[in-house]
Amino acid sequence: MGCGCVGPASKDKYSIENIISTKYDSKKEITSKFHLTEYVKRVFHLINKIRTNPSEFISVIEQAEKYITEKNGRKIFEDNGLKISLNEGEAMFKDCADYLKSLKPMNELNFCDDIVLECPTEEKKIKDMNFFREKVLEKKNKSGILAYFKDSICIPEISVLLMMVDDSVKNPRKKRETLLNPNYKYIGISSSDSNSNYINVSDININGIDNKENNKEKDTNGINNNINSGNNFWENNDVNKNNNGIKDENNNINKSVKNEIKHKPFCAYFTLK
Repeated sequence: MGCGCVGPASKDKYSIENIISTKYDSKKEITSKFHLTEYVKRVFHLINKIRTNPSEFISVIEQAEKYITEKNGRKIFEDNGLKISLNEGEAMFKDCADYLKSLKPMNELNFCDDIVLECPTEEKKIKDMNFFREKVLEKKNKSGILAYFKDSICIPEISVLLMMVDDSVKNPRKKRETLLNPNYKYIGISSSDSNSNYINVSDININGIDNKENNKEKDTNGINNNINSGNNFWENNDVNKNNNGIKDENNNINKSVKNEIKHKPFCAYFTLK
């Protein structure tokens, strides 16, 4: 499956962003010896939210159909600056909605360090499926891993949405059936970026990324540096004296940072047992 998304979905009552932003009551909080990226935390909570109330997600699937377009004979899901290739398109979204209607609520998954496969940071290894398979084989028998797959969509809400639809050419529905299998009790998730791959616009302000983000870790990919350079630019050009100037410059930085994040090499590893 390729990479894709459009528009201000957050304004929709049943958008995936609004579903995940509601209060999440769970006893399954993550405790891990590994660094937990924002991607890992959001994906874990959203998967469990769908497991415990599959019917709530039906409206999200139905609303998401409007982001399907067709270009040059290819079906594409386009949202938030991402473009993701589809196979069947709308038909598979309807198939997923019907599947969710047939499901009963099930137990949440527990986060399990024993089956977590640490993601690489080198671009070559991030894109290498053989590297992933080798990692799985190293742990499979020892840790009892029963199912595993790799994902490459950096925005967690869209990642989960399209894992549920699972409109792939090869082995369609397999990710969906794995994540919503009531027999599995444990999940391991990791993502390739040591910083958050998903930054809300509210996390970026005229002083750069919020302190809560800066305190987590230095960005080895230069994203924080880019924002700080932007902040110096504003100061040096007296942008702070003009509120409209601040707003315009801030919006430009927001777009630049979000665009850079989306096009960085990314992968996430999922394992279950």
